[in-house]
Amino acid sequence: MKSKVRSRRSRRGVSLIEAALGALILIPIALLIVDLIAIVIANSMNDTAVKNCARAGANQPNPQSAGEAADKVLATFQQSGIVKSLTLDDLAYTENEVCTARTTMVVRVPVPFPGLNEITFRGMAVEPIVGAAPR
Repeated sequence: MKSKVRSRRSRRGVSLIEAALGALILIPIALLIVDLIAIVIANSMNDTAVKNCARAGANQPNPQSAGEAADKVLATFQQSGIVKSLTLDDLAYTENEVCTARTTMVVRVPVPFPGLNEITFRGMAVEPIVGAAPR
């Protein structure tokens, strides 16, 4: 009779230990997945922002209005809680050729791991000039 009680108790104890060890492994993996999802979304946001800046600049007739249009695009960009900053680093406007935009986005990681608090994304987009009349 005593052996049945002990075996039942030992099985319960093993199950509890297995659950605790499983949680120690699965919780960090789940948190890392949350970080990876945030990183992918932030990269997509930066890519969209730089492409919109290049498109806005390419639709303008001169470099000054191209810069103003690109700044206006970034001003309307809705930042989220994970985006620390989004800046237009450079807007190169080559007359009757292309408009090249470069942006930098600094992102706060939602679940910081040691050495991984912020990530910087840099984007570049090139669009053909469509806002100027050909010569």
